[in-house]
Amino acid sequence: MTLQGTMLSRIEGWAKSNGGDAAIHDRNPDGTWANTTWAGYWASIRRVGKGLMALGLQPEDCVAIVGANRRDWVICQHGINAAQGIPAPLYTTLLPEQMAYIVGNAQAKVVICDDQTQLDKYISIAKGDTTIEHIVTMDDLGSSDPRVITLAALMEKGDSVDDAELDARLAAVQMDDVALLVYTSGTTGLPKGAMLTHRGIDLIANAVAEVFPSLLETKTRNVSYLPLCHAAEQGMTNFAGLMVQAETYYCGDLTQIKDYLAEVHPTIFLAVPRVWEKFEAALRGKLAEATGIKAKLASWARQTELEAFKQEAATGRPVSSFSRNLANKLVISKIKDALGLDQLQVALSGAAPISVSTLEFFASIGLPIHEGYGMTETTAFASVQPYGKLRLGTIGKPLPGVEAMIADDGEIMLRGINMVKGYLRLPDKTAELYNEEGWMHTGDLGAIDEDGYISITGRKKDLIITAGGKNVAPAEMEGYLQAIPGVGQAVVVGDRQPYLSALIVLDPEALPELEVASQISDLSDVATAARNPDVKRYIEQEMQELCNSKVARYQTIKKIRILPTVFSVDGGELTPTLKVKRNIVNEKYASEIAAFYAEGQPAAESARA
Repeated sequence: MTLQGTMLSRIEGWAKSNGGDAAIHDRNPDGTWANTTWAGYWASIRRVGKGLMALGLQPEDCVAIVGANRRDWVICQHGINAAQGIPAPLYTTLLPEQMAYIVGNAQAKVVICDDQTQLDKYISIAKGDTTIEHIVTMDDLGSSDPRVITLAALMEKGDSVDDAELDARLAAVQMDDVALLVYTSGTTGLPKGAMLTHRGIDLIANAVAEVFPSLLETKTRNVSYLPLCHAAEQGMTNFAGLMVQAETYYCGDLTQIKDYLAEVHPTIFLAVPRVWEKFEAALRGKLAEATGIKAKLASWARQTELEAFKQEAATGRPVSSFSRNLANKLVISKIKDALGLDQLQVALSGAAPISVSTLEFFASIGLPIHEGYGMTETTAFASVQPYGKLRLGTIGKPLPGVEAMIADDGEIMLRGINMVKGYLRLPDKTAELYNEEGWMHTGDLGAIDEDGYISITGRKKDLIITAGGKNVAPAEMEGYLQAIPGVGQAVVVGDRQPYLSALIVLDPEALPELEVASQISDLSDVATAARNPDVKRYIEQEMQELCNSKVARYQTIKKIRILPTVFSVDGGELTPTLKVKRNIVNEKYASEIAAFYAEGQPAAESARA
């Protein structure tokens, strides 16, 4: 019998109680949907598990898996668990040498991939000193390599294994066993394999259902599009999603997410801040194109909705009025319907801080976002804004079963059974993760208010120490700068310098809004806008009002440089979940940063900084 509380037990349970219901959906080449029921899902998982056993997979063996989000990805993941193995997901963007390190650390004898690009990486790795014995491809790629076997052939191979052998492995699982090996991004050194347990995953599943009870009461639809090798996507799709019998649609290309939302109309949606910001930029651009009565109506409707939201957040009671209902009928509902978010019950943001201005924008169109917080090491989630009790600018309260405290140096410390066992084969790094009382170091600085809401003020490692000895957390100023129309991202610099400066990246989708707000025309692309001196003057003026007026003098930004290009994953400045790699930006734009200080301190500031 499958151990209760595991992801597999939930899939098996839905297969038995609601076997004919749709569970997972994938795109066919012709654009139609390939639909799999819960019964079919469970049957496929068992076949994969038996196939891996036929290849010789032993309990606690790791299996590397890489590919875009798709149905076969999760079937393979759970099939590995069914055979009592440990899935070790990889980012599709990894270079062969980076992939080789992780495969070696995991000591994976079996590896799985989805396309020719990833197969070529595995084969190049397998030419050297490697543990790889078998390569499973989700599609038939026509490989003649004897180590390669298709997923279909693997499942056929598994049909020869007795069901009782698989059941014995399912019954042998313990809650403290490792269920998933999630590797950190490696932006601060070599990737570390965080060991997530069945017990920790079970805590997250139950906690999310407790915080958002409506997910258990109605049919839940989810779009899986963030990398499945990332803890946040696992948290949505598998940890919480399986708890509430979520029907999941897989989107293998992040650039297509808008099309998927318009078709699926999800009831729950998690996005990293950069995705929300891109949506905001596009919507602001469209709203800026409106004129006359339409523009005034949209502005009135958004302001009416925002004021009602703030009243609800303050009192904890729903607000209904004639004006709010009218605003929703005439404007708000139409915006949400165009986005495909008209049936959304829970909107979430995580993986990085999101600006209050972005949160207020979405609240003004009837989409209040619950900001959450977590890390790979907390099994994805640790805190979230309670449903209907949002306090913007905070990351909410600890999830049920999670404790939080602030250390003497201001670091947020966490404790709970969802904290990972440690890092695979890295005992020294594991020892650094916890203190003597079992509290986990997060590396984030913050505070907890009297109601238990946590606020993040910065990263310990991101602190800038000015030449005057002031410690500055750049995240606060970056959030203010990103509220300026047209600005997509901002990176504040100035370590060991007499004042702070910032690199500014414009958002291509926000250029229409920038034109309207600045009254500067013909901003056809980011490079053109970056070269325009009027654009720089406009952003500097806005910076004084939206940023410098809100912070201490030593935190103010004195100089900016607008970059002619955008940050990207391929360019190296962004992680696969679109977070800025500060160290890479500092290296890549070292000459631009040096130019800030080549001429000394701005004359107007030199006497008082």
